[in-house]
Amino acid sequence: MADVEVSVSSTKKRKAEEESSTVDGGLEEEHPPAKKMWLLPQEEVDWILAESNETVCTVYRELKRANPSLVPSPEEEKDESTMLLYTCARNAYEDDAKFAKFQAWVRDEYARKGFVEVDYDYFGERAEVSRLYDEAREEVMGHWDHPSDTDDDDEDWKLFIRAIRRTFV
Repeated sequence: MADVEVSVSSTKKRKAEEESSTVDGGLEEEHPPAKKMWLLPQEEVDWILAESNETVCTVYRELKRANPSLVPSPEEEKDESTMLLYTCARNAYEDDAKFAKFQAWVRDEYARKGFVEVDYDYFGERAEVSRLYDEAREEVMGHWDHPSDTDDDDEDWKLFIRAIRRTFV
């Protein structure tokens, strides 16, 4: 009779171990190991929180006022430059929406914790995008003189630069 009890006990143990390993395995798949988190510099948090919610240029705002869906008419689809304008306007509004969501997350984190943590990938992606932005800007703008983003005379230029920086940085 003692042999039966030992056998039942070991069977129960084995089942419990199998169930526990199945549960643990399932949790590992659902929750990958946490990434190392880094503090976002306070200067950057301040910049993110201070940014305007709408940075699209006047041309895109006027296009959206005239056509809120930003879907070109069949007649407009014939013109390649108009199609490009619609694509750029949609992208600008999508980027604004993404940034607004990110900004809300930063605001919430900062309000709850007093600081904001991001994973290390955030800094790597930002550096890569910044590098690509610099290369593209140099290719397109070259050595042309252009107003600085602090020039008060050209509001559209400032909005453009802010949107580019926010999108790519």
